Amino acid sequence: MSDQAETPLVVAVVGSPRPHGNSSLLADAALAELERRGARVRKVMLAEPIVGPCVGHDECGRFKVCPQRDDAVAVLDLVYEADGLLLASPVYYENVTAQMKAFMDRNVFRYAHDQWLPARAVGLLAVTAETGLDDALDAMRRYVALSTVTEVPTFTCGVYADGLGPDGAGVVAQQPDSLAAARTLAADLAAALGLR
Repeated sequence: MSDQAETPLVVAVVGSPRPHGNSSLLADAALAELERRGARVRKVMLAEPIVGPCVGHDECGRFKVCPQRDDAVAVLDLVYEADGLLLASPVYYENVTAQMKAFMDRNVFRYAHDQWLPARAVGLLAVTAETGLDDALDAMRRYVALSTVTEVPTFTCGVYADGLGPDGAGVVAQQPDSLAAARTLAADLAAALGLR
């Protein structure tokens, strides 16, 4: 077995349209901590690939491949390779973003074909300016429960942050406690994956 095959892969799926927004910056902090502890890491910003919404084919379970021709299959292939999964979403209207919801819905093809997330640990990260934090975390928690066949250790991090700073980056860049919370989430994920 190669060293790379033995090293856990953690994939972060970020449901923000802002590459330097709060969710993205917190995911970066978590991924840096995971990498420091020995994980291989990958990040998917859902606003970059084209992941269309599920169109609800009644015969989904009979298709050999999803008939939608977009980037969802490539994103899901990466997610379904991961030993650890980090989902991060801002809260815009009391729940996860449309990008994150489309990603979660597109897992229905895997579900219909009895293909389950192999992740051995999951981190959930949500950022809000006001309300909806629990709803967003609960939505991601339900996604994990539907996509796995065994109970997976799941760690959560909820952060309150409001918008972008004058430099165009998320204000969490100036919130040491928020960045520390993301690193703590990463440390919990690393420990669940057998990393120190």
